[in-house]
Amino acid sequence: MTDKWDAPDPWPTDSPESPSTADAPSALPWLERWPLWMLGTAVASGLVGFVAVVLLLRLPNFPRCADLFLPTASVSLRLYCAQEAAQKKDLEGLERAISLVQDIPETDPQRDDINRFLESWALDLLTLADRSAQAGKLEEAMGIAQRIPPGSEAARLAQEQLRQWQADWAEVTRIYEEAEAALRQGNWREALAKASLLPTINNAYVDTERYQDLNRRILKTREEAAQFEQAERLAKQAQLQPLLQAIAQIRQIPADSVLYNQAQTRFQQWSRDVLEVVATNRLKARDLTGALDAAQQVPPEAKLQEEVKDFTLLAQAESLTWNDTPAGRQQAITQAQTLTPDRPLYALAQTKIDLWQQEIVALRFLEEARRYASANTITGWRQAVQVVNQIPTTNPLWERASAVAENWINQIQTTEDSPILQRAEAIATAGTAPALSAAIAEAQRIVPGRALHPQARQRIRQWQERIEVIQDQPYLDAAVALANRGDVGGAISEAQRISAGRALYTRAQTQIRQWQGQQNLQEAAQLAEATTPEALSRGMQLALRVRENSDLRPAADQVIVRLSQQVLDQARQREASAPNEALALARLIPQS
Repeated sequence: MTDKWDAPDPWPTDSPESPSTADAPSALPWLERWPLWMLGTAVASGLVGFVAVVLLLRLPNFPRCADLFLPTASVSLRLYCAQEAAQKKDLEGLERAISLVQDIPETDPQRDDINRFLESWALDLLTLADRSAQAGKLEEAMGIAQRIPPGSEAARLAQEQLRQWQADWAEVTRIYEEAEAALRQGNWREALAKASLLPTINNAYVDTERYQDLNRRILKTREEAAQFEQAERLAKQAQLQPLLQAIAQIRQIPADSVLYNQAQTRFQQWSRDVLEVVATNRLKARDLTGALDAAQQVPPEAKLQEEVKDFTLLAQAESLTWNDTPAGRQQAITQAQTLTPDRPLYALAQTKIDLWQQEIVALRFLEEARRYASANTITGWRQAVQVVNQIPTTNPLWERASAVAENWINQIQTTEDSPILQRAEAIATAGTAPALSAAIAEAQRIVPGRALHPQARQRIRQWQERIEVIQDQPYLDAAVALANRGDVGGAISEAQRISAGRALYTRAQTQIRQWQGQQNLQEAAQLAEATTPEALSRGMQLALRVRENSDLRPAADQVIVRLSQQVLDQARQREASAPNEALALARLIPQS
């Protein structure tokens, strides 16, 4: 470089080609060549200026920071690269900036500058962490805050903020876990209630992907739960078409739903209900066609085809028992016995076979008993009852057989007791009290528990009432006669001789109340002629005793009005002289 920029010597002394070496004076040869010196100086100055400008305009040629080798890099270069990395203020750049200079010794002359940069970059990291937290990314914010180098003011602030974020994160995590757990159980209402707590911790969580995903799943589960509930309401009807509709709805719940497992359980349960509830109930109602139709509508996906086949066979076998004969049940047994132990309804078939075998025993006894009873004699009925009594009480047809036997027993008792009741009826035709009493005595021979006892008791009550009427009618007739003569008190006394519980007691009491009303009204009318307030008040009270539904009530009301007016007149007369007495008199008047 040095040779490149050196100017050539304008005065070479050793050149053999110089024309004036011999002629020029040796003391001052340069004076003769001064123009050349001036030209050389000008050229050299221009070259130097050009080089200087080029050097000034040219950028420094630092090594690339990406290729920086820390063990040999100077502090200045590391600081330069750290500043360059931190310029974008992103997480990666700030972390690189800090890592480039944080291990420089404290004794380094530039350490104070480095510390200021570190504090600034730490604050930038804290800002990034806060932005993440405000965006609802707590986990990311805590991760950034934990990368802030210790010892700085930013680190102290970060620790405080980190504790708050950790507390928030713990609360958020708990809420999410509880919401997720509720959602897994299909309890979308509880999950929604939990999710609604998240914005109270930080409103930014509403915008997070995790919250939005949770909310979407809650809403989806709510829709599926509504569909689930509607299907359950249909299934509860336990009828074929509602059950099939419920099955169709429940199958629409997708495999990724939290309700999917429950839906599959219901699908299996309701598919089985079509067979075990609907088809079975139709079979119990002796509707073979309806039962088989229901069985054929069990969804193939329920994988109950073998059960359907067995049910069809057993249903057809059971229909053979509906003729109520031992032969029909024996045919049913033969058909049911074709089910081998490896068949799904083998156990049910064995239960039915045992049932039908017991019923065959009962039916054979009943056939024998009916043969005896067909004679329509007391002896035949008794023999029939004895045969029925041989059927064990544990037999499925015992109640039915017992009812048949009870009917024959009633026929026996009716045949035995009918003559007694007929004799009693004949005795009672005389119509006298002694005859009626004799009829009652005859009918009482039919003891409780016998078939004709209720009929006998009814006739006994009728005859007893006729006896009481015969005995008490004279008292009532005498009372009426006394009342007609104006002796109301005597009439009341005579009618009161008919005691409670007797046939004419109600009629007697009605008459007594009527006569008492007349008596009270008569006395009240007599008191209307009095002038004392006490007598007038007594008259009003007697008139008030007449019953509302009595024929005498209008007359009683007239008496009350007349007595009230008399009392009111007396009160007005004393109003000026004795106001207190007037007020007391006015209070004697009935309110209504």
